[in-house]
Amino acid sequence: MTDTRCYDAIYKHPTSGISKPQLKMKKVWLLVALVNLLLATCIGVLLRYAFVEEVSWMKFKNFLHAHSHVAMLGWIYMALYALLIHNFLPAEQQRSRAYNWLFWFTQFSVVGMLVSFPIQGYGPISIAFSTVHIILSYIFAGWFWADMGKADIFSKKMIRTALIFMVISTLGVWVMGPIMATKLRSSAFYYMAVQFYLHFQFNGWFLFSVLGLFFKHLETKNIILTLHRQKLFYWLLAVSCLLTYALAVAWAEPLASVFLVNSVGVILQLLAIIIFIMLIWPKRAHILDLFNPIEITLLKIAFYSFVFKIVIQASVAVPFVAKAAYTIRNYVIGFIHLILLGAITFFLLSIAFNNQILSGRNTLSRMGLWSIIAGFILSESLLFLQGTMFWGAMGFLPFYYELLFAVSILIPLGIALLIGGNFQKNFSIV
Repeated sequence: MTDTRCYDAIYKHPTSGISKPQLKMKKVWLLVALVNLLLATCIGVLLRYAFVEEVSWMKFKNFLHAHSHVAMLGWIYMALYALLIHNFLPAEQQRSRAYNWLFWFTQFSVVGMLVSFPIQGYGPISIAFSTVHIILSYIFAGWFWADMGKADIFSKKMIRTALIFMVISTLGVWVMGPIMATKLRSSAFYYMAVQFYLHFQFNGWFLFSVLGLFFKHLETKNIILTLHRQKLFYWLLAVSCLLTYALAVAWAEPLASVFLVNSVGVILQLLAIIIFIMLIWPKRAHILDLFNPIEITLLKIAFYSFVFKIVIQASVAVPFVAKAAYTIRNYVIGFIHLILLGAITFFLLSIAFNNQILSGRNTLSRMGLWSIIAGFILSESLLFLQGTMFWGAMGFLPFYYELLFAVSILIPLGIALLIGGNFQKNFSIV
């Protein structure tokens, strides 16, 4: 007997009854997050230009730190902040000024990192702003956990797990202080601490959050999925998230037992994506009806990026493939962007459009979206192609750095157009 039991409560969108000023506030939040993304991608283009022509005044690693921090904490964190509040909190909690103040304090810490990292890299000021961001994220997690109420539906369970992974990930940051203050700063422990933070941000906090938003959207529209498959998908994904951290450990300690743990993790992750497809496939027509063509395009890119990510992680279960995966820089950069831009960013934009917080329908916005998509696909193709050529000892792709720089310009250009297309609607309900 197929378990398709309905939940106890009749789903009602938590934002029903939200006033226009409240929706305007979310629009401002999302536009601020997009500006952060624009700045992060502009720094990224500058970093790629440094391989074409010498930029003598730029300290590469310092700007790289600014790029990564603003992209993760200024764009993805802030966009999730806005979308989670909009989709999961009742109108009464959303009316609280506390969340608005918390947003702007958090944005202040992002600006601090944007300014201080290029100047001093990891220094007292940049570390202070990073620490403030972590503390503010703890406050958000506590407030949101309490205001969201009991985890009586699957999407809330996913979001609670995402918040737990967010807090867990910061343990990697806290141990970096003692590591940097001792001789361990040049050891594998430093790398493992950094990877601990990144792994549980990407595969825990970010991934579970966007999946929670996706399932919440289905619940709101009364699309009921098979309950036992949802539970199986959840546990496979959660356990695999814990086990696949072993790949970072394998870099420092390439023991057979460590590779075995990672192999088990990637197998569970493969099973999770199979269960996910089995879960949504019977309802695919109803799900697609919830989105317009632009949103469907973004969702498909996000989904294929998610699948490709898992396929890549599955391939590193083979030790010699794993060595190539974490030693060839092109693969590493391509994989990170596959997650942050492909799987996460395009999904967030699709949900923001569907929630009518942002608009993707006017000419400027559509041009911007296609520019972002083209820049993403072309840059990922170049990164993985060049990585494969390095692996096969085939040398450099002709004009590789020039091509990578040129196609990368399409991404900030598209974001600027998207912001411009939404600016005129900033104070109107679309």
